[in-house]
Amino acid sequence: MNPLLKDVERKGWSRRIFLRNLLFSAGSLSMASWLTACGGSSSSSGSSASFSSKFKTMGPLLEPNEDGIRLPQGFTSRQLAVFGEAPLPDVDPTFLWHSDPDGGATFRTDDGGWIYVSNSEARDLTTIRDQDPTGLFRSNLSRDAAELLPPGFGGGVSALRFDALGNLVDAYPCQRGTTTNCSGGATPWGTWINGEEIWDGKMFECSPLRDGGEPIELPRFGRKAHEMVAIDTDNRAIYHTEDIDSETDRFYRTVWNVSSWPVADERPDMDAGKLQVLYVPAGIDAARAGPTPIVWNDAIDDGTPQPATVDMVDATIFGGNEGVWWLQGFIFFSTKSDDNIWVIDIEGQTLESIYEPSNDVAGSPFDNAEEPLTGVDNIAMTLDGEMLVVEDGGFMRCMVLLPDRTTIPLLQLPGNPALTEVTGVAIAPSGDRIYVSGQRSRPLGLLPPDVQPGSPIPTRVAGVTYEITMPFSVRVNPPLAKALS
Repeated sequence: MNPLLKDVERKGWSRRIFLRNLLFSAGSLSMASWLTACGGSSSSSGSSASFSSKFKTMGPLLEPNEDGIRLPQGFTSRQLAVFGEAPLPDVDPTFLWHSDPDGGATFRTDDGGWIYVSNSEARDLTTIRDQDPTGLFRSNLSRDAAELLPPGFGGGVSALRFDALGNLVDAYPCQRGTTTNCSGGATPWGTWINGEEIWDGKMFECSPLRDGGEPIELPRFGRKAHEMVAIDTDNRAIYHTEDIDSETDRFYRTVWNVSSWPVADERPDMDAGKLQVLYVPAGIDAARAGPTPIVWNDAIDDGTPQPATVDMVDATIFGGNEGVWWLQGFIFFSTKSDDNIWVIDIEGQTLESIYEPSNDVAGSPFDNAEEPLTGVDNIAMTLDGEMLVVEDGGFMRCMVLLPDRTTIPLLQLPGNPALTEVTGVAIAPSGDRIYVSGQRSRPLGLLPPDVQPGSPIPTRVAGVTYEITMPFSVRVNPPLAKALS
């Protein structure tokens, strides 16, 4: 059991209330302060401090600004990159921003600045599945052909680099020759793990730095529709989600032993990991009701696409696995099929739902604020347990799920939710800037005169990446960007 939960039970408080309120991180406050906040008496020292999120100071969303974005008072937006355009035409007019921007993350740099990496979920001929469920057609295509596609049409990863003052100073590709790169995760050793969201997709690792080394294929993550990644160095495990079919999606981890991962914050031997899949013997409904024991079973990892093995290993289906995050001994992940947020107590090896739409608590009035999270997708968390959740469609929002389970709207992007989604949420190392994309949106200036913001756009290929500046900072600690060696 996680040490925080042990202390909760020792004091006679409700473990379930504690977890369901997400009060799982001591953060910058003492543990006693967090426990006081969930119903205990103050400590003998007289401290009565309790965590109060700065997100609670946000007002309602205002009318759309010049970028078409609804933000609270005091927040501003900046359009950083648009599909098919050079983010820095004066620096490199040949580098064009990719289409379908998806998962992203930030990294610190040695000069005090930072990098934002962004996947491209652009699809090419290798992504055909419904017409080619066996993969025979794709097996006759060379993956090298993806490198011949025009920039922005073949998936991959790109980066935006900022100096210490937040000025955009460079933009460049990090990974090419892959397809439908959905999301991923920043590693403690300063690289970006990302995967292909197709039936037999592969996982890759690249450096966020310009000229940071050639990307590497990671063999021990299974052939599946890869989504997001979270790394638990304490227990030598990398957790990853799957999103291809609500009837076959499962939740995975890859684990290492001490000999293959000797130093926690350094890169393990990626060839030595063991792929495992999550199984809840009591069933997923039991985990909706409370903490439920889990089992990790070895997955079939012989190159067979994981969806084809769904009946061969005891595993639990989590339809629409999307975001996943590690924090303070817990793994959080989202499922789009039921709009739930789940938490795994790593030490106690239990699972439970900590957010479900029927229990949503709206914290700020605005259009659709009373609506629960819809189409929960990627997540990003602060060190104090505040969770940013973006919607795949839904109401095109990025919402904040606070430690007391309050949901507060942070922003609402323009675009028809039937055609686009909010993606790539990440927080800058400074803590006062958020990066986010409208995956298939177009900037307002590119819309035909007779098309209003939010109207259908007759193309899939598009995408705009934004920077949102907040009037306050939150606590984060992204890794230092390093070359892949």
